[in-house]
Amino acid sequence: MMKLNDYKTVEYPTTLYKYRDWSNSLHKKILTEGVLYLEPPSSFEDVKDCNVPEKFPKKSELYDFFLEKSKKEYLNRNRNEHRQFARYWTEKSPLGNPRKLTKLIEELNNEFNDRFGVLSLTANCNNDTMWEKYANNHMGVCFGFDAKALFDCVGGGGEVQYVDKLPTIDFVKDDFVKKHVKNIFFKEKKWIFEQEYRLHKMWKSKASMDDRCFKFPVDSLVEIRLGKDIPLSDKEEIKQIARQNFPKAKIIECP
Repeated sequence: MMKLNDYKTVEYPTTLYKYRDWSNSLHKKILTEGVLYLEPPSSFEDVKDCNVPEKFPKKSELYDFFLEKSKKEYLNRNRNEHRQFARYWTEKSPLGNPRKLTKLIEELNNEFNDRFGVLSLTANCNNDTMWEKYANNHMGVCFGFDAKALFDCVGGGGEVQYVDKLPTIDFVKDDFVKKHVKNIFFKEKKWIFEQEYRLHKMWKSKASMDDRCFKFPVDSLVEIRLGKDIPLSDKEEIKQIARQNFPKAKIIECP
């Protein structure tokens, strides 16, 4: 299990790529404004991404959890006091009440989507499926970034793992790190073609559009790969903007 936010120990390629559709004005902001966007998970095509299954305890399991918690944290209590503590918190906890639990899950999911952002990148700049799906069927562009510069800029991140069956979060037994890693860095195998690395950030409160758009270091944009079927007018526009805003970026025309 990878360590939360310990991106300095994560192995990643020297260059990571972002496929973009040049006909989309928001996608152009990478070149025109030098910004990348950290998406809320609720906007993902894959509804299971950052939304893995969760296991909640039965009432008896919840009682046992609070009983053990009392024994570990309050060594001077007698057996009856431990039991009273466990009964009280089992009844008080929304986990023991289906209606309250449904409301709690909804509130947690809304808060998570409001405060969490993901930047999805890939290790492969020559992936036909990625060109077709995310770069307007080879008529778009693929930006290559210095991976270390982006990780240093954003902070947390890592490589996505592709599995036959998504892991289940144990709401009681899993600590925060395990919950985070299971939820953020696992996807179903049908997405393996993406070869995804992702950067992420959590804000203290609801993130605005401006919060989610972050300025990346100018020198971190190292490659601009033009799709093989990109219109000539788009090609010239990209070259002109790149020469002005990112003169060190290498422009590559895909055959």
